Amino acid sequence: MAIIRQELAGYGQRIAARGLTAGAGGNISARDGRFLWIKPSGLAMEELRGRDMTCVDLACGAVIEGRFKPSSELPLHLGIYRARPDVNAIFHTHSPWASGVITSDADIRPMFAEVVNDLGGITTVPYIITGSRNLADAVTEAALQHETIFMMNHGVVALGRSMKQAYFRCCVAEDAAKSFVAASLAGNPRFLSHGQIQELMALETAAYRTRMAEMEGP
Repeated sequence: MAIIRQELAGYGQRIAARGLTAGAGGNISARDGRFLWIKPSGLAMEELRGRDMTCVDLACGAVIEGRFKPSSELPLHLGIYRARPDVNAIFHTHSPWASGVITSDADIRPMFAEVVNDLGGITTVPYIITGSRNLADAVTEAALQHETIFMMNHGVVALGRSMKQAYFRCCVAEDAAKSFVAASLAGNPRFLSHGQIQELMALETAAYRTRMAEMEGP
């Protein structure tokens, strides 16, 4: 338990250092068996320490350990973990570039390979008031088929098999938004075609199969 909450706090500090949230905004969590560790309400990412994280029972949502109240978005995290046993980390940021682009009604369509191979399935949910059951239900439904979810007028939710993957998805989403704005200012953005996206997905699938075969051995 101590290792997971320390690692989670460290990723919170990295999120803050990358400028992916401000003030006490955003929330992050990690699965720990039948529990989850989540960022407390009211604390800024950059001030997080392992001892600050709150432990919650995945089954009933009760606080098991921690001196602070869990994030108001706890229902969202619980919903996704219950629906997606393969997800071990959920990072929600208020990324200024990604949030701004998606709230402008523009689509962050793939222009580069990493958007296809790193972000997984991408989708957008309309604005729903923060911390509400309706928001938790909408994002959980979106998470059944997608790994990176943009919430209009709100921010980004990135899922991961690990904290590292969830963090990388937050970073790639923000860089994709910056690239889109730069391309729009410089001229007309050139997006990858459906065929080019399919080629990249096939390469990623082949690479995954190779990794699995190597792990299994002869």
